Formats: sequence, structure tokens, C-alpha cells
Amino acid sequence: MSGNLWMFSDMLDDEDIEMQKHDFITLYQGADYYGLGLKVFTRMAREAGSVYKIGKKVLIRRTIFDEYLRKVYKKELEKKTSDDSGKEFMKRQGTMVTDEDSGRMDIRFGLLDYYGGLHCGECLDVLIDGEWVPTRIEMGDGWFLVGVPTDQLVGLVVRI
Repeated sequence: MSGNLWMFSDMLDDEDIEMQKHDFITLYQGADYYGLGLKVFTRMAREAGSVYKIGKKVLIRRTIFDEYLRKVYKKELEKKTSDDSGKEFMKRQGTMVTDEDSGRMDIRFGLLDYYGGLHCGECLDVLIDGEWVPTRIEMGDGWFLVGVPTDQLVGLVVRI
């Protein structure tokens, strides 16, 4: 594997690895891979400036589209952390634990204060080397945080 992809190889499936091989993808491939409707994916690809049209063939530059998604995600996080007056909302900070009854990851805020179980796709921040890194939790062979190379989630300091 080229670049830094090898660092996350335990978190990637065959579809992710296949997608990394392509610089350009079709609209149908992109809509399927990103889990978006064809119209939504087409609109977002145009907004990103990643559309290339060659004759009747329409291709999407994957690297440009991925960068656009990161920017949109970052804006959404900023929007969620501030209200109309510009004041920042206080996020709750806790420690990742396993809920033995449900098998889900949970966040413990205090002695008897729990988040209530995390679900796939939930966004949170994790404290790594003194910096808050935005991520989301997903389930594959086990629970993992997207973009955070660790096998052990229990004990990580997070905020949500």
C-alpha cells in the first residue's frame, strides 16, 4: 500500500482498499461508496469542483471530493459547538467504557453518569497527545474510531 494507508489497514475493508486505487470514479460508484443518493452525490461533487466531463463520460476526482467532505464535516462540527450568539456549547468529557449488557461502547462521565451507549456513526472528539481529534465510532470486527490508530478504546478520554 502506498502513502499512509498502511497505518489504517486494520480499519479498512476490501471496498475501501479498492476505492483507494482509483483517482477518478463514476457518479454511480461514488454514490454507492459514500452511501449517498445519486442526486445528492452529484450536487456535492459539483459544489466540490471535482467533476470532470470527457465527452459523455462524467468522472469525479476522489481526492478533491474527499477534501470537500472533510471541510463540510469540520463546518458542521463548528456549527454544533456554537449557538446563535456565538457562545460555545460545553461538551461533556468522559472516559470510554464497555457496556457489558449491550456490548456497545459507552462514555462514563461520573460514578453513575453514563452516556447511554454509542451507535455507529456517532461523532465525538478523542484526546490524543494533549489535542482533541474529531472522529466517529464505527463497528467492524470490533469497535473502532475512524482515523485513530488504536486497538484499545476502553480508557480513552473523549468528549461529546
